[in-house]
Amino acid sequence: MQLDKTRIGPELHLDNGYSVRETLLRIEPRVDLYIREKWIPGKEQKLPVVLLHGAAMDSAGFDVPLQDVSLVDALARNGSRTFAFDFRGHGRSSRVENGQAVTVETSVVDTLEVLDYVREVTGANCVVLVGESFGTMVAPAVAEQQPERVAGLVLLGLIHSSTAIPLDELLEEARQAPSGYAFTTEEEWPELFIPSASPEVTAWHQAHFGTAYAYPVGPYLAADKLPHTKAPERINCPILVVTGDLDPFASEADTAGFLASVGTTQTRHIRQTGVGHLPYVEKLATDVQNAVCELVNACSAEK
Repeated sequence: MQLDKTRIGPELHLDNGYSVRETLLRIEPRVDLYIREKWIPGKEQKLPVVLLHGAAMDSAGFDVPLQDVSLVDALARNGSRTFAFDFRGHGRSSRVENGQAVTVETSVVDTLEVLDYVREVTGANCVVLVGESFGTMVAPAVAEQQPERVAGLVLLGLIHSSTAIPLDELLEEARQAPSGYAFTTEEEWPELFIPSASPEVTAWHQAHFGTAYAYPVGPYLAADKLPHTKAPERINCPILVVTGDLDPFASEADTAGFLASVGTTQTRHIRQTGVGHLPYVEKLATDVQNAVCELVNACSAEK
């Protein structure tokens, strides 16, 4: 529930034609969610898009200001008002006392609160949800619980019921992290997550998320409790999944199992070659942008 101390910033109109607005949405006495809206004024004919980030990251990764890899910019050019927000414990949203308390369940709550805010801003009763990595656990759970609010799902680097490699060592380290927060290192980024990204895009991720970025481990521990959807047959919206063959987490078999379990027959899986866990910033990012915009267009036409 949005509380009185929500702080909505001014609309800023950029020289390149985009507008942005930052908000701290207070949903609990000690929880503010950071939301960054971006859109092109007068071009908002399509459904709004809400973006759900991965573990050890925040929403800034959807708007990398380099080499046309900004998914947010592509969606805004296509006619959507975008809402990229940080789950509690991440980025500029409120920290929680113990990072293990950040779960799929709390992130579903966060997302539903943001959907209420989106409805207030745009009047739209439903949105397209874009999730990546941990966000792919959260987005289907939202669509399952309140299917009438989700017009379409985009899942980048899908993790559903299993991971492509065992995570036992990673999960044990996460359980031992002091206060439930851990640190990544810049050396981990290229090899594990974005093997086909350009050096400039890799450097941006290293600078933003590497070295000194403390993240809550709860989202990693969520991988020990898969799957997080209990009644996937309730998901009846169009679904796009994009995965890469170099992804250590997403697998073809897991994606096939998920798509076979949902209620909709409007599904599409793009399996990219030579791409890792974050396909929207890697070498075939333009293809991902085009596919996501196609889904948004199809969902918008039905509303």
